[in-house]
Amino acid sequence: MWFKLSCLRRLWPALLLLPLAIPLAASPVFNRDLFLILHEAGRVAPGAFWRLLSVLGDWPTVLALLLALSWRRPDKLPALLAGCGVGVFLAIVLKAGFAVPRPPLALPSGSVQLLDDLPGNGSFPSGHAMASATLASFLYYSGVLRRGALLTAAVALVMLSRLAIGVHWPLDVTVGALLGWASMSTACRWAWPRGWPAGLSARLQSLMLPALALQLLWLLYKPGSHEEYGLRLAVCALVLAAGCWRWRRTRLG
Repeated sequence: MWFKLSCLRRLWPALLLLPLAIPLAASPVFNRDLFLILHEAGRVAPGAFWRLLSVLGDWPTVLALLLALSWRRPDKLPALLAGCGVGVFLAIVLKAGFAVPRPPLALPSGSVQLLDDLPGNGSFPSGHAMASATLASFLYYSGVLRRGALLTAAVALVMLSRLAIGVHWPLDVTVGALLGWASMSTACRWAWPRGWPAGLSARLQSLMLPALALQLLWLLYKPGSHEEYGLRLAVCALVLAAGCWRWRRTRLG
């Protein structure tokens, strides 16, 4: 019984997502109709609400947050790098391989109220759902935040935001969240579970700061057209400032 209960604790995201992913994959009509229902229901909240929620699934923002979390759990840095690396790789390859058109391009004109710029890549799977599930899985399986219900609700809201904005199908966000969970949960369990030597982890964390600075410069060079740009910029700038202060304190100490 202990073994079965421990498996359930590890696999509960899959138990939630697979029963939805299977019928969505089997029935394109169900996938389309569910999108129309949820997209229409999303109009009860303003577009700014959904765009701000979507920032929690923005890969650059999530990577900045994960870097900050790795300062608290440096032993989980290998898992962080492995899980994110696999997630980003899968997102790029699957989007290019399936090349699924996004809802505004596949549905009749006027069916979708697009609330943000339409990305130019494929729809399947959702990178935002994958990134948010990756972040939630790291929080949960690293022991930083053992609040499964809260993390599930946060990921679900990011998934809904992509439907409300009008840029993803339900199958996209369901499979994206499933892949993000699988990548990070597997990494937390198997990728150097005892961590790397403290000195190596500290050096790698320091090397990530210039990459974060380049990301901040890129954001400043290409300003966004909506209010979520300010949130992305603030998260990146705060993590960079905290990282530089931490690095300086370490050097002086």
